[in-house]
Amino acid sequence: MREKIKKLTPGFLIEIYKKARYLGITALFFACRIFPVDKKLVVFCSVWGYGDNARYVAKELCARKRAGKDRELKLVFITNHPEQVPKALPIRALKTNSPAALLALSRAKVWVENNRKEAYIRKRREQYYIQLWHGGIALKKIEGDCQQALGEEYIRRAKQDSRNTNLFVSNSTFCTQMYRRAFWAKCEIMECGSPRNDRFVAMGKCVGAGNHAVAQHRKEMPSAAPEQTPKTAVYAPTYRGSRKNYCDFDADKLRAALSERFGGEWEILVRLHPLVAEGHELAGRKGIRDISAAPDLYEVLYGADVLLTDYSNTMFEFSITGRPVFLYADDQKEYKKERGLYFDFEGLPFPKAASEEELFARIREYRAENYEKPLQEFFRRAGLKESGTAANAVADRIEQVVSGADRKTSS
Repeated sequence: MREKIKKLTPGFLIEIYKKARYLGITALFFACRIFPVDKKLVVFCSVWGYGDNARYVAKELCARKRAGKDRELKLVFITNHPEQVPKALPIRALKTNSPAALLALSRAKVWVENNRKEAYIRKRREQYYIQLWHGGIALKKIEGDCQQALGEEYIRRAKQDSRNTNLFVSNSTFCTQMYRRAFWAKCEIMECGSPRNDRFVAMGKCVGAGNHAVAQHRKEMPSAAPEQTPKTAVYAPTYRGSRKNYCDFDADKLRAALSERFGGEWEILVRLHPLVAEGHELAGRKGIRDISAAPDLYEVLYGADVLLTDYSNTMFEFSITGRPVFLYADDQKEYKKERGLYFDFEGLPFPKAASEEELFARIREYRAENYEKPLQEFFRRAGLKESGTAANAVADRIEQVVSGADRKTSS
């Protein structure tokens, strides 16, 4: 109903409404600042839903709270989809920009964020801001490294957000250097890994900061599921901006190629980027299950046997498990021109395809040993620091800040 009303409403009225709403939200946020900071309140923000790095730090603190470590800690999770937060968890779910969410943000001792905050949000001197971001090692250029693609208003807001930040959480030397340069980060950066990657480390052979590499890739599928249980291939393309955001393929032929190479029956899951998922109708396509509405992509990837993507950083994260990654992109020149890439696409240690027939061929000829050493070398050069305990490390820092043990807060 809401979308129908939008389509029937003249554009200028929608713009007037947006501006009026923004001013109202801004005024309410600043009015909430008359209340003192609550030293036991921790607010997590993940705009797209109950997912990403914030989810796993929140789960760690919920587990500690249930165990009685800090019963006085007050946890709030702010998202566009508060209904996704399990009611059984000792954490309060609030809708983004709701009066209750604005009050929580204005009063929280600690902010934990996956994305950038809105321009109206101002941090108080007593507050501590942890930026987890929603990516680690990246292929496509982001933030200050592609200012022309993001626009002046976004860059202005991003710089303000970075000035507010007390702590960035990094999973690699590459990521740390990117934060310093492209995120204008002058604060502390903690190299402990990405909380959402902890389970990938446990599932795979990544030995973390001591070795910076994946020690050994399995030569065959790692799934221990019985042959009669369908195996899963997840197709998760990144946001493509000016064009369609995914390459088409014949699901039956894809399943046949996967079955021929790896055996068993296969299920194809498609996860589109939240910014474009609403405009595509994948659920009705034969042989494909649309999981774009799933709260957290990583909960899906933990159980996947194969990942298909294009330019998404999920390629680097999923490969920690040693499971196969295939890159399917038919617009390399255009995308490189539009966004720019940190690494040479052709030099990436994954099988690549620019057409569906080429994709099927890459799957059939896949041999893990052919990209095992290149992947290890890539992670070594990137300075991978995945420890498998990132959520624990961030939760420790939050408890230190709340208890007053960490005095590195800044205005």
